[in-house]
Amino acid sequence: MSARKWARLGSRSGRRAAAFAGLIVGASFTAPVTAGSFKVNSVHITLPANRQAASLTIANSDAAPVSIRVVTFAWTQAGGVDLYTPTDDVIASPPIFTIQPGRTQLLRVGLKNRALAGAYRVILEEIPRNVPVGGQIQVTLRLDLPLYLLPKGGGKAELGWRAWREQNGEIIVEGRNSGSLHGQVLELSAVQGGQRHLLSKDMGVVLPSSARIWKIGRLPGLQAGAPLVLSVRSPAGETQAPLVIEQR
Repeated sequence: MSARKWARLGSRSGRRAAAFAGLIVGASFTAPVTAGSFKVNSVHITLPANRQAASLTIANSDAAPVSIRVVTFAWTQAGGVDLYTPTDDVIASPPIFTIQPGRTQLLRVGLKNRALAGAYRVILEEIPRNVPVGGQIQVTLRLDLPLYLLPKGGGKAELGWRAWREQNGEIIVEGRNSGSLHGQVLELSAVQGGQRHLLSKDMGVVLPSSARIWKIGRLPGLQAGAPLVLSVRSPAGETQAPLVIEQR
């Protein structure tokens, strides 16, 4: 399937909507995706240093009009977790709109001050319809899209890793980014004593000058104090890092 075709990842059921919302956070997609009655191309928004704004296309594939509002947040990381803070630094034009069936809407996203660095979240919220369509239960959906401000030259992610076992037995893996570009992680695994252990398939992003943690679970097969090789799979491929699990 080409990157220009629509890839269906959403539906009207609450279960699928929740799964989709979890999938989209922090992820990077090049193909368009679907959320309920609207589709977005693309959902990986990047703003190079020489540009003031980016644009994306939203299409209504439903038989009824769909109304959408745009909400924006500053995206930071503290204590290894993502933090969203409401912000008016991001300009979305238009901020609220309605798309007729079979039509599209161009959304432009920019900043009041391009000198600002960092990352943001652009959230598209479907506004509930007042009248049910065909007797169906309407489920309003949200698309949580990352907006990355790229440094001059594009930048580079520099990820360093460490791991420890908490007193309750749970293993924590931390990725710390000392580079100037966000680092994306698709999967973590480890080899210790010739045995491979899948640690996490939780997709995540480590922002520049920030850290993110992955909670792995107890995994008694992994020994604290013994060397291992951590494998990190990203969209660019797989890298390895030697580690020793600390005991806290």
